[in-house]
Amino acid sequence: MILFGCVISLLGMALLWLTTMIPQAKPPPCYESNNNCSSATSLQLFLLCCCFGLLSIGGGGIGSSSLAFGADQLRRAGGQNNGWALECYFSWYYALCTISILIALPCIVYVQENLGWQVGFGIPVMLMLLSTLSFSLASHLYVKLKAKSSLIVEMLQVAVASYRKRHIELPTESSKMLYHHHRGPSICLPSEKLRFLNKACIIIDPEKDLTTDGRVADPWSLCTVNQVEDLKSILKVIPYGPQE
Repeated sequence: MILFGCVISLLGMALLWLTTMIPQAKPPPCYESNNNCSSATSLQLFLLCCCFGLLSIGGGGIGSSSLAFGADQLRRAGGQNNGWALECYFSWYYALCTISILIALPCIVYVQENLGWQVGFGIPVMLMLLSTLSFSLASHLYVKLKAKSSLIVEMLQVAVASYRKRHIELPTESSKMLYHHHRGPSICLPSEKLRFLNKACIIIDPEKDLTTDGRVADPWSLCTVNQVEDLKSILKVIPYGPQE
């Protein structure tokens, strides 16, 4: 995701840089002596919006993954100092992000005002190209953890499982033996809100719903309590009407 964000950001910055060098990609300059200034055409506005859209997508890909990706690299060390290393990493991450913004904004504005927009946009493009190449060339050195499952798929499984069990009655007593949950420290009982989703984690027939090692035989018919609560957490933030 980080490499994808770098490439998309580089593409957006390169297109934005080209708008400063190609005369047809920008409206003609407006001088103080001329009161009749031409506005940008639809094609020029479309190109500008594409640049901003690519920058937004690329920034989202980098910003949403860089912090967690950097923390994964510290798992190699392990040991007693690993927690201290993570704490230092998070502190320095936010500190350096703030410092880089404080330094970059005045410098870029100074370059744009004194050396022109072409140089002002060209410097970030070159730096982004350098960072993309360095990240891709060193990708084989990074720790890459594979995702166990997709959150979207898990939410769909809860919806399908609750629909399949729409005819069963919810248990009157709250017993964790009736619901499927992970072993160890996990949520054993579902909450009372949005109770119709609780049917997705009810064990009807342990011999059919579970395998010999306690795993789910069909994840589209039986889900865990954690999956149900994750979907409830997302649904609760959606403004779909008054809630009690």
